[in-house]
Amino acid sequence: MSRQPEPETLIDLAQDKIAVIDETGRFRYLNAATHKLLGFEPNELIGTDAFELVHPEDVDRVRAAFETAVQNGIQSDATLEYRYKTADGDWLWLHTRVYPPEETGIDGWALSSRNVTAAVESRRRLETIASTSPDVLWMFTPDWSELLFVNEAISSVYGIDRETLREQPQAFVEVVHPDDRSAVLDQMKRLSAGKSINLDYRIGTSNTWTRWVRVPGQPVVEDDEVVAVTGFARDVTDEYRRKRQLTVMDNLLRHTIRNDMNIVDGTAEQIAARANDALATAESSADLDAAALAADLLDHAETIRRVADDLLTSAEKQRGVIDLLRRREPPKPLQVDSLVETAVNNALSDCDAAAAEISVDCPDGLRALTHPELDYAITELIENAIEHATTTPRVTVEVTAPDDHVAITVQDNAPPIPADEHNPITDSWEMTDLNHTAGMGLWLVYWIADRSGGKLTFNTNADGNEVTITVPNADCDLTLPEADQIPPPETAVQPAATEPDGGTPFRSSESVFGADVPESSTDPNASHDLFSG
Repeated sequence: MSRQPEPETLIDLAQDKIAVIDETGRFRYLNAATHKLLGFEPNELIGTDAFELVHPEDVDRVRAAFETAVQNGIQSDATLEYRYKTADGDWLWLHTRVYPPEETGIDGWALSSRNVTAAVESRRRLETIASTSPDVLWMFTPDWSELLFVNEAISSVYGIDRETLREQPQAFVEVVHPDDRSAVLDQMKRLSAGKSINLDYRIGTSNTWTRWVRVPGQPVVEDDEVVAVTGFARDVTDEYRRKRQLTVMDNLLRHTIRNDMNIVDGTAEQIAARANDALATAESSADLDAAALAADLLDHAETIRRVADDLLTSAEKQRGVIDLLRRREPPKPLQVDSLVETAVNNALSDCDAAAAEISVDCPDGLRALTHPELDYAITELIENAIEHATTTPRVTVEVTAPDDHVAITVQDNAPPIPADEHNPITDSWEMTDLNHTAGMGLWLVYWIADRSGGKLTFNTNADGNEVTITVPNADCDLTLPEADQIPPPETAVQPAATEPDGGTPFRSSESVFGADVPESSTDPNASHDLFSG
């Protein structure tokens, strides 16, 4: 082709609406995209007021911006966003870039408009969600010098209004507890450097504090460059209060009940020893009467010892439940045959091995996504079966892999487990003063399964019981339970905690069935690029 195309032909091929208006706002030119975008033929609008089709709620803002531009000049990259009426009476959101005459050489103001309705509606839906969310959703520039977005929850959580934070983007740091402030600043630097964060800290003063917040954050990266930092802040004060309550209960079980029961157990042992001595030395009739009394005392002492031992065992299992509830480590792939072998050995070491018949059917190489304490749960079921059997205990541990899960079934020949023991655990009815489970063993089994993203089921009949622990198969494509999704340890920071009543700061520790280990950090879901400003 030797002849160059006419500029107007090229403009008509553009997807954006190109228009020229004079200083009064009347159309002097429109390209062919006008019909595709608005449904009007370009000639229909020539000479009409461009602002007549702007939405009534937007027209004053748009007209004022244009008049200011005409009087005072305008930047070459100035843009406007507004609603515009189509030929069939609908409304579109247009994003318009304005070009002054001195930049284009055209006798009039050039406008390039693009349909952004889908983007605006999507953004507004997100803004609606943000406005009703109790979590603080935020976005800053990488150096924290400018606030790009924050929702209204900033006021209720941090006690700062949005305007204050826009004027002073780091004002939220001033309300952080002094003991936690350095950790917060360190994590802000980490986020600016392009690394994700996850930390809990307090909001308040050095004497009192108002609440705990959990803050995950993510960098927004474009072309290997951090262009923004974003995340959310969630009030987790109630969680810390519950954690403190669990700690108090743990201390009660660990010290008060255990110490008192040890005294009861020791006293019963002394009574039994004295009664045995009296029985051994009885000769006269008076001695025989005393021996009969001693025999009664011996029976009573044995009852005291049995009940004390049961209470100590129950307290230890209850501590195990508390420890498990406080832990935040995620499940991990574990060899099932190894867990079952450990469980059987533990059960036999605690019970009368000669009196029990235990068989195991477990495929080799099967892996479950679970907690290491799964062997404890299996042990508990085997011990229960042996303890409650009225004849020679026969226990079968069968492991199968239906669908994407691993099922560990413990079968026994013991009397049926009472409904009031397993129904509350499986949510068949609520626990009340009349309907409740007395022991902690099955609860511990339930929580181990639940924390692994699995479940516990019961099948009882006159011939015995089948209790099945079902957990995810580690070799299937599964998602971890949301409550257990936590970041790697190196991305989590948790400052020293304080008791919710403003008491002495403390660092919590976890007790895993008796062994104290450091508590892991928390696991919120990080917010990604939801808002652009």
